[in-house]
Amino acid sequence: MPRNRDEYFTIFVVSTVLFIFFHNFFFFWLLLVVLTLPVISFFVSRYVWNRLEVTAEIPFLTIGENNDIPVEFTVKNPTFLPLPGVRLQFTADNRYYPNEERQEMSLPIRKGEHKYTWSIQSVYSGRVSLHGDKMRAQDFMGLFVFKRDWECDAAVSVMPKQSDVIMNIIETTLTEGDEQEYDTGAVTENVSQVKEFRAYRPGDRMQRVNWKISAKHDELYVKEFEQEYNRNITLLVELRRDSEETGFLNELITAFYSAAAQLIDMEIKFNVQWYNKELNAFQTQGVEEADGLTDVLEQMYMMSTYEDYYAFEHYKEAAHGKNDLAIYFTSPSFNNYNPDNKLGTFRERVDLICLL
Repeated sequence: MPRNRDEYFTIFVVSTVLFIFFHNFFFFWLLLVVLTLPVISFFVSRYVWNRLEVTAEIPFLTIGENNDIPVEFTVKNPTFLPLPGVRLQFTADNRYYPNEERQEMSLPIRKGEHKYTWSIQSVYSGRVSLHGDKMRAQDFMGLFVFKRDWECDAAVSVMPKQSDVIMNIIETTLTEGDEQEYDTGAVTENVSQVKEFRAYRPGDRMQRVNWKISAKHDELYVKEFEQEYNRNITLLVELRRDSEETGFLNELITAFYSAAAQLIDMEIKFNVQWYNKELNAFQTQGVEEADGLTDVLEQMYMMSTYEDYYAFEHYKEAAHGKNDLAIYFTSPSFNNYNPDNKLGTFRERVDLICLL
């Protein structure tokens, strides 16, 4: 814009000098046009600017961590006049982490409604949001700038990845010892155990393959589970943020999500429990299928994390009641607990603890 103003000022000075020295009618009209054009450009551009609408939304998609998140911008210009372009300022952030990123982009302003796609990225899972800040545009001559606040919000939940390590830990914990009771046609007495082993079919999860039985029969055998489970299971998730380990919370959520996904795959109902900092209380929600797990994650993503050392005993106390099995997801550096209660470790930073 400074360059446009310099060029305009140069044209204005030259036109004025020519008119003064030559007193020519042509130079008079030239000077008049030079003086009038900025006024026309200002009012016409402001007319378009006042009617311009810009929105942003994130399509409802299942997005995993460390992937591009598409953002769809819509520019609506109901007038028949275009503008050189609109410049948008916005911030993108993940609610779980202090990693707010400020971005700017320019979009053309043409007649009618037009859509443009931009991508943002989140390395970790969580609730990723886009918040509009400012929008600005120039007039046709590039001499004036129009600004206003851009009120726009869009958000999407970024899902964690599934870890085979955690899924195997959960399956081993719940089905340990079933191989010794193997009978291709019989159902075990305890409905918490494996119902039967059968030959592998296309589409079966590889996590269900039992390699010992498969080796005996020279073909793949997978486990089938009862739909009912005679123990009440609760997964306790600690939404605590480690100020020195940025990725810890993401790994904790990954471990929880993998365990929950394995329980759903085994057709076992369970409860999820987490601490709500605002209410100073525990929240509990039952999960039976994948949609229920997604709903739980949506709620957890809206919770505020905390750095204070919430007492391990409180989690242990919350686990008591009707639960027969409570699995607590935490960091080995946060709490002291009996090593015999540890079910497994994820990436050496998240421990799965059996509280009951």
